[in-house]
Parts: sequence; structure tokens; C-alpha cells
Amino acid sequence: MRSRISNLKDILWVLAFAGLVAGGFRLWYGLGATTNLTDAVPWGLWKILNMVAGVAISTAGFTVGFLVYVLKLERFRPLMKPAILVAFLGYGCSCLALLFDIGLPHRFWHPFILWNEHSFLFEVFWCVTLYFTVTAIELAPLVFEKLRAEKVTRFLHRIAFGVVVVGISLSSLHHSSLGSLFLVTPQRLHPLWYTPLLPLLFILSAMGAGMMFVVLIRFLHAYLYDPDAVLGPSHLKRQLLLLRPGEDRAAATRPGGRDMPMLTALASIATGILGVYLVLQLFELGRSGLWAALVAGTWESWLFAAEILLTAVIPILLVWLPGTRGLPQPLGYAALSASAGLALNRVNVGIFGYFRDAGVVYFPSLAEWALSLGVVAAAGLAFLAFVENFPVFEEGWKERRRAARLSCASFDSFSRVWETALRGGVERVSLIAVLVIPFSWAVMYPSYRDDTAAAVRPAAGIDVARTTLLIDGNQSGVRTEFPHAEHRERLGGDSSCGECHHLSLPGDETTPCSRCHGHLVRPTRIFEHQHHRRVVAEEEGLGGWIPENRTCTVCHTGTGGAAKTAATAKPCLECHEEDRGWAEAEEGADLAWAVSYMEAMHTNCVTCHEEEGERQDRPTLGDCATCHSSLTPREGTAAAPLVLAGRSQQGAAARKPDGS
Repeated sequence: MRSRISNLKDILWVLAFAGLVAGGFRLWYGLGATTNLTDAVPWGLWKILNMVAGVAISTAGFTVGFLVYVLKLERFRPLMKPAILVAFLGYGCSCLALLFDIGLPHRFWHPFILWNEHSFLFEVFWCVTLYFTVTAIELAPLVFEKLRAEKVTRFLHRIAFGVVVVGISLSSLHHSSLGSLFLVTPQRLHPLWYTPLLPLLFILSAMGAGMMFVVLIRFLHAYLYDPDAVLGPSHLKRQLLLLRPGEDRAAATRPGGRDMPMLTALASIATGILGVYLVLQLFELGRSGLWAALVAGTWESWLFAAEILLTAVIPILLVWLPGTRGLPQPLGYAALSASAGLALNRVNVGIFGYFRDAGVVYFPSLAEWALSLGVVAAAGLAFLAFVENFPVFEEGWKERRRAARLSCASFDSFSRVWETALRGGVERVSLIAVLVIPFSWAVMYPSYRDDTAAAVRPAAGIDVARTTLLIDGNQSGVRTEFPHAEHRERLGGDSSCGECHHLSLPGDETTPCSRCHGHLVRPTRIFEHQHHRRVVAEEEGLGGWIPENRTCTVCHTGTGGAAKTAATAKPCLECHEEDRGWAEAEEGADLAWAVSYMEAMHTNCVTCHEEEGERQDRPTLGDCATCHSSLTPREGTAAAPLVLAGRSQQGAAARKPDGS
């Protein structure tokens, strides 16, 4: 049989390759084509689970560093290197996921030089970036020790205390700032999760659950490589036979390995912090009068209750009850529960808490799941590689592993051919890549997605005379009540129609926008080649068995046997001069494609509003809430109008199917 390590690595490679395909599609086709995000719910799986929850779980680097370097608790020093490695990989995969999540990834460097000191996200960006750099410096001695660079290693050890203190400061700052970030949406976030104490709750939960995650990592390493370290001797009978004179037989048979006292002590500190977190949560429920909301039976109340149970209640009980204290399995379950509860808390605050206000439910697409799990899988593979090649844990596990013969090179006990062909890791990974990449390509290819929901619904008249139009292209609730008649009169009457209706169908004067801009976030091809061949044949009076075949030279006037492509066709306006409406079409404009509905609307409306706002000294005239009434703050709130960034427009890169 193959070892559990090999099986785990195979699973991680499958997820990593699937995530690689999903990441390629996201960069090529944009957010709109590969995700289920909307303007109503613009933050999804990558930003909340991978980034916000990921950095929270990875706080072990600064919490364990604080215990060892500041409080001088040397008993936890064996966990220092694993904690730093967890922080380095956790922050690294969070930054990677964030790179895919932003609308324009190639502008990731903008916060380095374009400073917005009034933004919580700006502070979070700098703290996360600097702390990731700090974890790299803290992890560097492992690498240089392996390379036998003694001078560099000694220098890094001398500055270790200062580096750790800087890391503690940076990590504390950005965790509280992540909580502060959600304070700007009091009218949108569900009351069960909105509280002025969010910054404090974020840092407390991250500290407590982050230390529990280190315990979970130690259990995982023991399960894969060195079970005796946590679970105790694997063969009790063999241990009893090897007892020396004077050794305590009861102590030898007690469950738990040599690391259990250290892990139990760390879990005690962690659950103490989680106890404070639990008390604050209960206090805030009472202070805000939300006990009724907690027992209301809504899905939000169930999620909140599950979050509290997983994050604090279950770990505290398993760690402190006399019947379970100090035992390996309950401690492992407590660590797993706290880590899962922390992730659920961040998802509740960042995603689920906004569903009721948004009026829509967001469920990640297959590509979102693949990329999210792929990033985590890549971090897992990097963790295993570090553990196997660098002294992250106490090195004795390697000898014990060889002695116990836990490693097994066979791939399949049924077929010797499989064992021989796939003995090495490179061969196995290559086979996984050959199988997973084409399959992932087929199931996640954006062009195979059902985009019915993204099709545009034409504007509807609110009144019989259609003086006011209701514009809600994708029926997501972010709608606009557009005073059509008022705009027409203000801009100059009938002569102003061309400002928006710049191109009309033959025989039409004001073709609706949705007729050409038929997709919410993607360009629409409005040139119908077969239709043109038939119409041109009729107008030119062409005969023969297949008159359509003789129409090519009417439009493709190039000489010398040039290929009949769009580049060799004459301009559309030579025949459609009377159909262009009132607006002047740009010379050589590509009229075969219409930009997405969102881009057409935002380009016309926002550009004009910004110019008019500057002329009238009304800087908020170009804000989203000016047109979208659903984004206007509720009555009784003092918050400023919420300004969205048109995420779907940015994400769905206006790309034609031919890649241009």
C-alpha cells in the first residue's frame, strides 16, 4: 500500500493543477466570466476565505513569537519554526489569491506609489506586505543553515528579536484594521455581526484560533510523519517490553506523546483568549438587544450560533473538561473546531452577512472553488516540501520513520507495472497533470457556462408614457430609475437623442440599448454575416443557384486575391449612413461589436455626470448612488453614499471570443 503522505500529495497536486487552470481562465476572461460575483455582492470566496480568513488563521507567527521572544516561554520554542512557516505560507497564498481577486491584476503595484492614507485597505495592504516580508526574514535562517551560510545565519539570529517585534506590531495592526473595514457598512451588514467591537473581536479570534491552528499543524505532521510525538507509542506491547528497571509502567502506558504537555499548554492559552472573545460576543448581544435575533430561527442565526460553537465553546470544553484535558484526540478536535470556526466567522462577516440587504444569494462558481482550493493546495505542497527538506520540526522523526518503516514506495499492490512506472514523484505528478488539466479545462471553460442570467433585460417604463424608465439589466436589485423625458428636454429635445442612441437598426430611429448591448459584462457581436449575404443578394439582384456566394465582392472590395476578412471589408457606414442615428461615428470604428451593457451605460452616464458635476461643483454627481437608488443609505443612517467600483465591468475584460 502507498503511504498516507503520497496519497495526500496526489490529492494536493490534483487541486493545484485544477486551480492553475482556473487562474488562467480568470486572468484571460476576467472576473465576470469566471465568477458569480455581482455589484450587490462584490467580495467573494477568494478575498474573504483565502485572504481575510487565511491571514487570520496564519497569525501563529506573531502569537507564538510573542510567547517565545517577549514573554520568554521557552517551552514553546519547538513550535516557533512551524508557526513562522505557517505564517509565511498563509500570508503568501493570501496575497496570491488577492492578486486574482482584484479587477486589474496588472496594477497590483499601485498601492506602493499611489497612496490613499484614508483607506483601511491601504493600511491592510502595507501591513500584510510588510509582515509577509518579515516572515520571509524569520524563515530565512532555515534555508541558510541548509546552505551552510554560517555568517548570514548568525546575523539573522542576532536580529531575530527585533524582526519578531516588528512582525507582532504589523500583524496586530492589520487584523484590527480588517475588522474596522466592515464598520463602514452599518446599513448593509446583518446586525448579528455588525458591532463597533469588530476590530477587537477580529484580533482576539485571530490570536486564539491562530494558536490552535499551530496545534492542528503539529497533529497533522505527527499523523503523517511521526505519530509517536503526539499520539504516544504505536506499539504498546513493544514499549512495555523495552522498559528499563525503575521506569514507571503507568507513565509509559499513559495516552499521548512527548509533545502533548507543550501542545496542551498552548491550547490552554489559546482557549483563554477565545474565552474572552466569547464573553465579548455575549456581552455585545445583550447590549444591543439581539438575543431575539439569535433565537429567531433564521439562517443567519443558525450560522452565528455555529460560528460561536465552533470557534469558542467546543474548543474550551474539549481543552478544559477533566475527562478530555491532555488527551490527543480531543485536543486535535478542539484545534480543528477553532480553525474552522474562525474561517466561518470571516465568511459570515464578509459574505453571508450581506445577503439579506443585497437581496441576492452568492454561490461561488466552479472556477472560484478550484482556484481557492488550488491556492491552499499549493501552500500545502510547499509546507510538506519545507518539512521534508528543512529542520522545521525536531529532526528525530526521520530516523523513527525509517525504523518504523512507514515509507512505502509501491504505487499499486495489484500491478507491478504501476509500481515500476510511477515509483518517482516526477512521474506521478506528470500523470496527474496530464489527466487533471484537460478535464479541468473542459468543465471550467467560461464559454461553456450558462450565461442566461447575465443576458440583459430591456428597460421597462414605470409609467404609461415611458417618461421614466426602470433600468435593471441583470435583475440583481442594483437598479436605476432613469427620468428619460427629463434628460431629453434638458439636453436639447429630440436633437439630443444621438447622445445615447448613437446607432440604430435599419428603419429605426432610437434602437434600445439592450438590442445591441445584449450581454451584461461581455461584448456582443451585432454583425450577422449570413443575414448580410442574403440581403445584399436581394438588393443587388444577384442570380444563380446560390446567389449569396456572389455577394462577397460587394463588401470585400480588396484586389489582388486578398483574403476576405473583416480587415479587407469596406466601412459599414458606406451602406449604413442613414442608420447611424444623430451621432457622428468614429472613422474606422468597429461596428461589428457592441461593448457590454454595463460598459455602455457607465461610459455614457458616469462620464457625463462627472463633467456636469465638475461644472456645477457637485463632486458626488458621478457617484453610483446618484443613479442607483438601492445604494443610497437607508433613512436614519449617517453613512455616506456607498460608491462601488463597477467590479463586474472591470472583471469581465471586454474581450472578443477571438481573443482581441
